[in-house]
Amino acid sequence: MNKKTIIYIIFAFIIIGGAYILNDTFTDTIDSDTSMVISVCTGDMRALEVGVSGYCAANNIPLILSDIHIPDEISTWLPDYIKENNVKKITIVGPIDFSEVIKLKMMGVNVKVVNGRSIPQILTRLTSSYNTTPKSVIITSSDPLAAHLGSYMKVPVFVTASNKSYESSEYLHSSYMNYLKNNNISHVTIVGSLPMTLKDQLHESNITYEEITGSDSVELSYNVNNKIKSLGYLNNSRSVYYGFYGELASAVPLCYANNAMLIEDSSNMGKTNEYLKDNNITDIYFMRNAKSDYIMMEEEDYISSSIIKSLEDDNFKLHFMTNNRTLDEATGLYDVRINSAQKHETNNIHVENLQPQKINTPPLLEILNHTKIRDSNNITANITQQNTTTFKIEYSSIHPYTYTMIDNNTYHITSNGEYEYIYQKNNNTWHVSYIHNNTTYYNTTWIINNNNSITEIQDNTKFTWYKNQDMWICYLNNTPVYTITVK
Repeated sequence: MNKKTIIYIIFAFIIIGGAYILNDTFTDTIDSDTSMVISVCTGDMRALEVGVSGYCAANNIPLILSDIHIPDEISTWLPDYIKENNVKKITIVGPIDFSEVIKLKMMGVNVKVVNGRSIPQILTRLTSSYNTTPKSVIITSSDPLAAHLGSYMKVPVFVTASNKSYESSEYLHSSYMNYLKNNNISHVTIVGSLPMTLKDQLHESNITYEEITGSDSVELSYNVNNKIKSLGYLNNSRSVYYGFYGELASAVPLCYANNAMLIEDSSNMGKTNEYLKDNNITDIYFMRNAKSDYIMMEEEDYISSSIIKSLEDDNFKLHFMTNNRTLDEATGLYDVRINSAQKHETNNIHVENLQPQKINTPPLLEILNHTKIRDSNNITANITQQNTTTFKIEYSSIHPYTYTMIDNNTYHITSNGEYEYIYQKNNNTWHVSYIHNNTTYYNTTWIINNNNSITEIQDNTKFTWYKNQDMWICYLNNTPVYTITVK
């Protein structure tokens, strides 16, 4: 046998083996023996997770949200979780990069992938996950409350979000319409607001609908929870998961498993106390940080400290699904994704031999100013000095920040081209203004103390930073809550 023939044979084996792996990997269902579901939730697949989470809840399967590449924080955490929880099978929903499938298979996990060209194609395929053909469906633009309701009704949730946004398309996708027609579904439930053109489309197809809406996200939450109670569920609930749009899909399986309500509060106005009291709720699980927990904050996605104080004053027991501190609201989401799959345990931080450190640059830059760092949430960053006045900080999970020195007492920081921060020094104090669209939306203060420790003042909350060899430790009330160290 000549060399050329051998090469052809090897190539044929590779092709046949690859075809077998592909054929063995793709599926249309989330089987009940699945140990974990990973759903893509970005780009063209934004809001796909809302249609997936109801399946996970009904089958008591943890849900992790991901990009087409699994973020570093999650991929670093996964191996230990897989081993400790004896994970045998993971189903990925959406267009994941196949290298991630291979990595998971190399951990000894059976990996299945449900994919398609669009959200509607994927979600209609997933309907085969039900043992019997559902008699109805729920339709929503992207609201996680729809998945909450779907988990109890045991029906699919069809998501109409389009154009990489949470906003609904004008018409129901042909994949959805074909499903309704082929399965003789004549009545559906709409959760949240949908365009009149879409509702007219249902009407013209002789499909009636019940609408569950509200004047805002909180009222919609009340109405969905009340609907579930009317079906005979949640009547003995004592807990509620509380948060914003983006992370709540991963809370739906938790709500179902723990007989808990779900409150979505994008308005951040609170006003839930009386409703929670009337429903005998005692424990509140926040799926988002308070704003003082963010070291740098961009979008104003946080739980208001006034809401937290109001609930504390009314003697609710408050729990957070996020770590005590995190870089910003984007990295906080990784805490939620991980802590939704496991009980969160705070790391013990041992500190000794604190060392004074002379500080000349803005405190946050001083804290981060190593070639490579890693924080206690496993976020990493590379810091490079571009020239004598400019630093660039590239994080493992969020977009980079650029620090530019205007003069010895002023720094300008930009993030993602639209958010900016002005650091201004007065004696031993740096005042920081957070700016978006030329409007200041938040302020923090950093004070350089005589012992060269740093006091950080955020939203009436005071943190203190100390240097310990190659580690900075952040304290709250004399307790270390967060660290940044040389990688």
